[in-house]
Amino acid sequence: MIALSPIIVLSLAIIVFLFLLFVFKLSTKGCAILTVCGLTCALICSMMVGYKISFSTQAITDISSDNMQISASISEPAKEQNPSSEETIAIDTVSTETTESSNEDETINIDSNTENNSIDNKNIDTNSNLGDNSNIDDESKDEWKAHHITTLFTCDGYGLLYTSLILMISISVACFAYRWFKQEQHHHGLFYLILLFMALGGVTLIYASHLIVFFIGIELLSIPFVGLIGYQYTQTHSLEAAVKYMILSAIASVFLLMGIAFYYATTGELTFSGLSYQLSTMSYPSTLLLIGVCLMLVGIGFKLSLVPFQLWLPDVYQGAPTIVALLLSTVGKVAIFCAIARLFLLAPIVNNETIRIILVIMAFCSILWGNLLALMQSSLKRLLAYSSIAHFGYLLTALIAVQYQVLALETIGVYLIGYILANICILGAISLDSHSNELQDHENEIDLSGLFWRRPILALAMGVGLLSLAGTPLTAGFVGRFLLVLLGVTAELWWLVAAVVIGSALGLYFYARLIINLYIRPVCRDDQISSKSSIKLKWTDIRISELIIVLCALLTMLCGIYPKWLFNLVSMAQYLTT
Repeated sequence: MIALSPIIVLSLAIIVFLFLLFVFKLSTKGCAILTVCGLTCALICSMMVGYKISFSTQAITDISSDNMQISASISEPAKEQNPSSEETIAIDTVSTETTESSNEDETINIDSNTENNSIDNKNIDTNSNLGDNSNIDDESKDEWKAHHITTLFTCDGYGLLYTSLILMISISVACFAYRWFKQEQHHHGLFYLILLFMALGGVTLIYASHLIVFFIGIELLSIPFVGLIGYQYTQTHSLEAAVKYMILSAIASVFLLMGIAFYYATTGELTFSGLSYQLSTMSYPSTLLLIGVCLMLVGIGFKLSLVPFQLWLPDVYQGAPTIVALLLSTVGKVAIFCAIARLFLLAPIVNNETIRIILVIMAFCSILWGNLLALMQSSLKRLLAYSSIAHFGYLLTALIAVQYQVLALETIGVYLIGYILANICILGAISLDSHSNELQDHENEIDLSGLFWRRPILALAMGVGLLSLAGTPLTAGFVGRFLLVLLGVTAELWWLVAAVVIGSALGLYFYARLIINLYIRPVCRDDQISSKSSIKLKWTDIRISELIIVLCALLTMLCGIYPKWLFNLVSMAQYLTT
């Protein structure tokens, strides 16, 4: 049960939160503090378990080598059967005279053996205590190794790394939300309750090693988003965005569930490892299996907003509050992508040429579509929505090249960490510059023009985040983009490598346009220049939310300048193959 401590802590936090909310009528500040405390406790548990597991689990480098070791270990007992059969033949051919002489020798030695029985029993008693202690030590050591928790969950360093990232994002959003609600007099405890349910769904999804838990995790993650998107219904387009997301998410869940049903009808398995065995032993995939995989790709493509299932994303981003858009772009996609990566690493789905071609087309179209339409946007949230489509098209390249397990995992980890840090810098800065009692957040280029002269710290952090998303050197985004190109060249995915290069060039243009807009000196009348064009920097205005954004910006620069520690962190997060 230690391995499931993040899920248990989040469940207990939800129960305590409900009790205190309805009995003591907590204020918004009390709800924020309680939410941050619950998420922090779950984060501490996940980091402790991940630290123990990463040092007690042997490094796993290649799934194919593990399968060869399993086959070799199975063949060894088969070789040992021959000497055992020879021994039985030799025993049958022994004469009766030798057996009688051996019986006489045994009767002579009985008396001498009985005298030593008491000494042997004493030794057995003393050794039994030592054996019990050693068994206890072995069991305690096994608790800190990557293992399956029943057939539903998997506890390994890979899952605990992304569990920690999701909890960190949730803590950041809880702090941003308090500043966003600060000017209102109403209590907003329901927002934090939905946030806890969303975090529980994301952690459950990352722990999943069974398709039913995978589906439950996706629904537990998607349903709270409907409430979060339409929570501030007084804002423009909020209810429209919530209705769009609810209807399309339900349709995508139907496709996903139907694909799982076809998958089960063909293979008779629902666990990830069972699917791996069934698919590796099948001579050729059946038509029903291909239909099931394609239906699952429809549901997954909607959740990750990949082409051609991406039309809902810009409208939902624009209608949702900025802090909810931050959750959608990070937690809503990272959790699903990590679960899909685990499934693709274990089950050889990409080995089928038809599925491989479909994924290549989806990735290629997502990269070009997202970057081209981002050029025409004036709203920053719509621009980031199209940018998100392109970024997960980039990451789909790593899933297609999943046969290079170590390089693919490192690429996914480094890219996602850089993407999360950049989104916290950008969307966190917009949320701190906005308020919940306004009809719309400050998301347009006109609203953000000259932000450096009003709030220089937020403008600097936002500029670092935009540079990282553009993939410029000395940022974490450049390191992730470089690894992605290296992986594509290694896997000989030339079309996708060309799309990544072209998309990066297009992205550099509109990201640079936004960065320049942040530092434009505001145009004022002559009598207002002295009062509004000077930089206003007050250290008393820097609070926890600003510190989170500044820390993410510094980490983005540190990962770009000295990425070795990031590589070590990602390489420690080993996945469980069996």
